Amino acid sequence: MEYSYFEHLLKLHNTTVYRVAKATGIPNSTFTDWKNGRSSPKADKLIKIADHFGISLDLVFGTDVGKSAEIDGYMRVKARKMVPVIGEIRAGSPIITNETLLGHEFADIDNVDDYFYLKVRGDSMKDCGIVDGCLVLFHKQSYADSGDIVACLVDGNCATIKRFIQQGRNVTLCPENSDYSPMRLTTDDFESGNARILGVAAEVKIMLK
Repeated sequence: MEYSYFEHLLKLHNTTVYRVAKATGIPNSTFTDWKNGRSSPKADKLIKIADHFGISLDLVFGTDVGKSAEIDGYMRVKARKMVPVIGEIRAGSPIITNETLLGHEFADIDNVDDYFYLKVRGDSMKDCGIVDGCLVLFHKQSYADSGDIVACLVDGNCATIKRFIQQGRNVTLCPENSDYSPMRLTTDDFESGNARILGVAAEVKIMLK
């Protein structure tokens, strides 16, 4: 796709490069380099642009789609859905949940409405691969099985990612880092609304720097 066609899409949808960059997660610098001829967008980014504007991949890739091995590989994932990345969640001490939309990320799921990504800040879950800056895909649900990794609201408005362990009426939100202490609750906390499960982790995506 030529940059001139991308500019046409911007005008057609009355939007800006900044808004597209924020919605797709593509850095502004990528669009700048593309415009100035310093580079061309990779296939994964073109797919994000196509999904954002609701256009076919043929329009984005042109008539030589079948000739590119790289694009052929990405065509296998075109059925994946774009899931919203909302806010950030601390994997150490809980912070106030911020549901500001940060962008979108691909996920192999059936129904976008059933999932959300949260961006992690902190290292209390590093021993199970949830590290600072990664994205965790959560299935929206208000319950969990003992052993699940959950996004949980504590005290009504503070969110954290922890492993959910239940023994009878006792609930422990366990870190995966020995430098942190577990949070001890009871089922009464969940029944009263003092604590609430937002979702159960389905996938961890490490974001490249």
